[in-house]
Amino acid sequence: MTQDFENGSSSISTRTIGWWMITLAIAVQAARILGITAVNNEVPFLSANDRSRWSAIAALTQEGRWEIDSIVEILDARGKSKLWNTIDMVRHRGSDGIEHSYSSKPPLLTLMLAAVTKPVMMATYAFRGKTLTEDPFLVGRIVLILVNLVPLALWWSSLHRWLESHVPRAWTRTAVLSLAIWGTFLTTFVVTLNNHLHGAIFFSISLALAWQILRAAQSRTSAPWNTWLSLGIAAALCVACELPALAWATAIGAIVLLADPKRMLIGFGLGSASIAVAFLLTNLWAHGDWRPPYSHRGLGKSIAKVELDLSRFNQAVEQKADLKAIKELPDQQNWIATIREQTQSTHAMLTDQAKIIPARLDGVYQVIDESTSYRVALAVSDPPSRDPPAKGTWTIYEWDDWYDYPKSYWLPGSKKGVDLGEPDRWNYVVHFLVGHHGIFSLTPIWFWMLCGSIFWLVQGPKALSRSTGYRSESLDTNHLMGIRGWLLSERGIAAALLSVTLSCLVFYASREIEDRNYGGVSSGFRWLFWIIPGWIWLAIPAMDRCASKPFFRGLVYLAIVLGIVSAVIPWGNPWSQPWPYRILMWLFPDRYQ
Repeated sequence: MTQDFENGSSSISTRTIGWWMITLAIAVQAARILGITAVNNEVPFLSANDRSRWSAIAALTQEGRWEIDSIVEILDARGKSKLWNTIDMVRHRGSDGIEHSYSSKPPLLTLMLAAVTKPVMMATYAFRGKTLTEDPFLVGRIVLILVNLVPLALWWSSLHRWLESHVPRAWTRTAVLSLAIWGTFLTTFVVTLNNHLHGAIFFSISLALAWQILRAAQSRTSAPWNTWLSLGIAAALCVACELPALAWATAIGAIVLLADPKRMLIGFGLGSASIAVAFLLTNLWAHGDWRPPYSHRGLGKSIAKVELDLSRFNQAVEQKADLKAIKELPDQQNWIATIREQTQSTHAMLTDQAKIIPARLDGVYQVIDESTSYRVALAVSDPPSRDPPAKGTWTIYEWDDWYDYPKSYWLPGSKKGVDLGEPDRWNYVVHFLVGHHGIFSLTPIWFWMLCGSIFWLVQGPKALSRSTGYRSESLDTNHLMGIRGWLLSERGIAAALLSVTLSCLVFYASREIEDRNYGGVSSGFRWLFWIIPGWIWLAIPAMDRCASKPFFRGLVYLAIVLGIVSAVIPWGNPWSQPWPYRILMWLFPDRYQ
């Protein structure tokens, strides 16, 4: 039997209850994975987002290449729909000089997932004689269990052990574990291949490793070199999954620097640098460029300047002439001749077959030569003017908008719903905080996270002991004084988590309209899922103080239940709108799509 630290009385073992809870959750989530299927019942992929990753994995494991041209063309049993097609795709010239399709997802995580998928596919091929594209249900579901459910279950188990050894009240331990297992979107997304769950796992690993370093520093010793190296690797992998997590890697790096500058610079530095190099090299391997695909959405390097009169071209565009009519404009030959004259010495792949056509970006035109798969961009300036003059000096740029290709979802007039972006910035902030995609409205327990962070900042290690009289041995280990002792403790971690949360909120609020889309069609504001383990830790002192007060304990129950409802409703497909947004779609169909 486990003792409740609050009064020392015997109670049903929360340790045993916790393991039964985790076992039940594993069984339920495994059943979800084994039963998941798309609406066509031919693949277990639920959205363009995970199809993008699966397409790249299939190309790597079956063809040994990053180009997904052949994968996205696979048809269903009726020969009508493309089973693996995705809008999360880019097109650019490959090493063979021809334009190919690629997943728009950063390739490092894709490569890691492919490394797991390959042996699974080899084993299933030996048993059934089918590859990933031929038997996506068997291979895909096994991979999801290995890369999603197993890490998530390990996190639940680690959290359970930490709660049993650090949190005084049995009620608090059970409430926090229930929240982690059922009440967050990490569990929701276990059935789909995504970067958010893995970002949260790497974040939690980095948090645990940071604690080892801080505890060692508090006792005036230093953690082993492998801990520092592992922390650098985990923090950098979190960044590789979620770019805004760079704020966390920076914050935790600055804190542990105070513990041991030498080991931080060498151990942490080498660990994070190795992942940074791997990130860059996989981009170079996959795309022939150091930068990830999502950074290729504008103009490339300036090539030359040219005097052009595009009055007839603008007139045709304003009259909404079709692409064929624009290509057949009588001035096309003269325009191309002028452009070729200015670019022949450095960009000779433009032939007299090239044409000027509209581009995806306002104020930009593309010069495309379909015979050589070569393109350049025309714009008055960078950033491009939305209403450029028809006649004057135009700058020729290297083509660098990988999201501009025929039938691209990201072309003007193709996007719909939340993907159009929220025009009003403050409306966007309200809705991703407390509105239809709200962090706090969908998971109200995060209000306790705000209160709990104050307890951690003010009381430090006593935040979990002041109201119970419990005092763990770890509270006596901090022999450091001043600001160094403050930062190398629970106070420093809480300050880092709060600062990172605020910086991420400001980052997303400051985005341009095309990026103010709530994460697209998703059951929550998915761009901050990675920090959920940290938010749970911040919330614990506030939840603990509600344990002895029936009214406030009832509020905790209500907040957790509402979070569970928000997380469970989209279990069938995490890539669906949150329930508040669905209500708004029903009430105001013209405004919400």
